[in-house]
Amino acid sequence: MAELRVASWHAVRERLQAALSPESFDTWFQQVELVEWDGECLKLAVRNRYVKQWIEDHYRRELLRAAREVEPETRKVELHVQPAVTERNAHATAIGGLLENVIQPLPRVTRAPAEDDRSAFERASSGTGWRLDDFVQGACNRLAYSAARSLVDSPATAYNPLFLHGDHGLGKTHLLQGLEKALRIARPNAKVKLLSCEAFANEYLRAVQDRKIDRFRETYRSSDVLLVDDVQFLVGKEKTQEEFLYTFDALVNAGKQVVLTADQAPRTIKELDARLLARFQSGLVVRLDRPDYETRVELIQSKAVARRMTLPLELAELLAMRIDLSVRELEGAVCKLSALAAAEGRLPDREMASLALRELGYLREGPLSPAEILEAVAQRMNFEVDQIRGAKRHAGLVQARHLAMFLCKQLTSYSLSEIGRFFGNRDHSTVLHAVRKMDRQFKKDEDMQREVQALRRGLGR
Repeated sequence: MAELRVASWHAVRERLQAALSPESFDTWFQQVELVEWDGECLKLAVRNRYVKQWIEDHYRRELLRAAREVEPETRKVELHVQPAVTERNAHATAIGGLLENVIQPLPRVTRAPAEDDRSAFERASSGTGWRLDDFVQGACNRLAYSAARSLVDSPATAYNPLFLHGDHGLGKTHLLQGLEKALRIARPNAKVKLLSCEAFANEYLRAVQDRKIDRFRETYRSSDVLLVDDVQFLVGKEKTQEEFLYTFDALVNAGKQVVLTADQAPRTIKELDARLLARFQSGLVVRLDRPDYETRVELIQSKAVARRMTLPLELAELLAMRIDLSVRELEGAVCKLSALAAAEGRLPDREMASLALRELGYLREGPLSPAEILEAVAQRMNFEVDQIRGAKRHAGLVQARHLAMFLCKQLTSYSLSEIGRFFGNRDHSTVLHAVRKMDRQFKKDEDMQREVQALRRGLGR
């Protein structure tokens, strides 16, 4: 019976591998093991709670569907955390003892693209792990993800064009490439064209020079979906803007989908043709923001799982606390930590994470001085250094002074008396009062916690 159940689980894995992208299957299901399958409940083991949560949130339906295809009486799937889970072994309980079955890795399912005449940007992107299934959502990007996902089911209906914008490294290209891959799977006969705006401009110039402009127009205007990255590249290229405008109109008027990305909102792109501006703003414009703390933690854990690295939650939180600019920086930190762990042949710990942060410039070595702290507080709170050290006592200034004293006590070895002398020859009791007051506020005020954390990050602490 146990052998039959293991064979059934192997069949479920084959169905999942056929249904999911190779990267998604390898990341989330290669290390899932069979615990028990009693006919109605399929019990599986995963190596940590993050993998458990991710599968439950993103793949529970696919997993239950695959299980029912193999065992129609299956009613539910349960995931249990077992840190000792390995990539190759699935364990099953047999009558009278433990039966160990070694399941070999499944052969990779390959999917041929719908067409082979893709741009260099498109071909290069097909080898990356950027897929919609792997996109980590948060308040900073949920609308952008939802809009992209909806286009897979019904392109050119709800949002046309879809215009995504935001700073570099926040996930715009990930969504664009993930959308391209999802569309090729969901609509294998559709003509999906993905490229950078620079590639569009270069191909247009070559077509003009080689007198093949008709072929160029046919290539792009016959697309069912056109995905273009970094359209701010159009600035300063009058003829290319005009050609892009005609291509845009031809597609939208024919009921085809257009998705664009840029590093800024359409209205703020200088020297953009007014007609293009109007087109870009005629659909859904969505901004991607910097990930918040919770999303950064989830992103770090996701990147660690993708690298097959065991990363304790406290280390993910440490990295997320220090790095808040972009997803790429978070990924770089995970890469650094993974390399250090591999070099030292041991699991990452707090000391190793701190070393990674120092080497990447997010933590500084050596002691801080009260002057550095005062300068950071003054700059963040829009005061002059002399104002904070002075005698004036209006509310905003007092708050900045108390915050600077609080950080000096936290981050330096200076005594209360030494801090007081630095802040305009104040008594040590004044500093003590400020430190205690700020400590109470810090413990109950989330806004103050964010202020302190931001200042510490800026100071490399």
